[in-house]
Amino acid sequence: MIAVHEERAGHPIASPPSELRISATGPGGPLSERDLAQLWDGQRFPPQALTTAAGQPLRVLYRGRRGGGPGPDFRDAVIEAPWGTLKGDVELHVRTSDFRRHGHHRDPAYNRLALHLVFWPDEPQDTLLASGRRVLVAALAPWVERRQEEIRRWLARPALWHEPCRSAVGRMGEKTLAAILDRLGDIRFRQRTAELRRALARQEREEVLYQVLLEALGYGGNREAFLQLARRLPWARMRRALLEVPPRERAAAALEALAEAATRPPALPWRRAGLRPGNYPSRRLEAAAHLAARHTEAGLAQGLEPLVGGDGAEAVASLTLRRCGRTLIGAGRAVEMLTNAVLPTFAAEMEPWPGRALALYRGLPRPAAYGMIRHLDDAVRGAVRVDARRQQGMLFLLRHYCSQGRCGNCPLS
Repeated sequence: MIAVHEERAGHPIASPPSELRISATGPGGPLSERDLAQLWDGQRFPPQALTTAAGQPLRVLYRGRRGGGPGPDFRDAVIEAPWGTLKGDVELHVRTSDFRRHGHHRDPAYNRLALHLVFWPDEPQDTLLASGRRVLVAALAPWVERRQEEIRRWLARPALWHEPCRSAVGRMGEKTLAAILDRLGDIRFRQRTAELRRALARQEREEVLYQVLLEALGYGGNREAFLQLARRLPWARMRRALLEVPPRERAAAALEALAEAATRPPALPWRRAGLRPGNYPSRRLEAAAHLAARHTEAGLAQGLEPLVGGDGAEAVASLTLRRCGRTLIGAGRAVEMLTNAVLPTFAAEMEPWPGRALALYRGLPRPAAYGMIRHLDDAVRGAVRVDARRQQGMLFLLRHYCSQGRCGNCPLS
């Protein structure tokens, strides 16, 4: 998050090491991560202020996009150093030691860092990541310790840079912007369809559906772990075992089988830190077990076919799952499963499925706003209604432009 933990708790940040003697940058308050984020976001500092501990200059080619949720503060930055180009994430702290104090040195989510930007370098070495790699530290304090008034002016000045897509509504108009997102959303759907068509050439339809459904259940932190679990416990084996169990006992049996496979060595890459309760692995495993029990008799393909023939609201309602007052698969997750698993799998097959699946996809509501594309939501500013298809268009922009150092070259620029 941008604000440090002490700020959220209502406590001031301790003053910096005495030898640096930097005081407030704003009315009555010490320097904070919020100030640092404001400086970095708008690039409100002179280029010569950004150097390594050894005094080597760094040049920002793309400052990255603000992170959404847990993880680094800015994602996919591009920074030029004397020895080459750095690509990755940027984490901001008041002090170098705050990285360890916040527990980031144990979190793999920070392994893609390209730069650790701090005000005060209170540790002699570059920052150690969970992967064992050390990431470069750049500190502003050595340059700004005698320039407090300049810092105040930096913070007060307008941003010197922002993403070109921020002006897309005014330049293009709402209809053109919506049409671009629709077109990119369709391209992303067809890319997923082509990917699953290749998978269907290698595997049975039932296994492909099973794998993509579990993978979609893992979105939000455990996608790879659920995909590996599906391969470790194939649907054919699971279904054979469940057919021997009375229907009312199948969900419990499926959960037991999934849990046993999930804990079998080698360990799966489960992530638990920073997840919403609905995304906890235990909750998603329970959802997978109930899905398996629901489709044991008819099979996944036959059980899911009616969804493709109906309308979007019926399809979402059919995939939602609640048990004992708890939501195991909510409407948002159901849309994700339809968008990324069910519909592209059917679209990868012969008629009549491709046309029906694409039509249903185009009518799905937005599942939830993604933090990773918040900058694109800000650019749209409510001028265009964002549904599942247009959100997929935003993800296309993120994957092919925003995260590739190609800001300024995308269709919205």
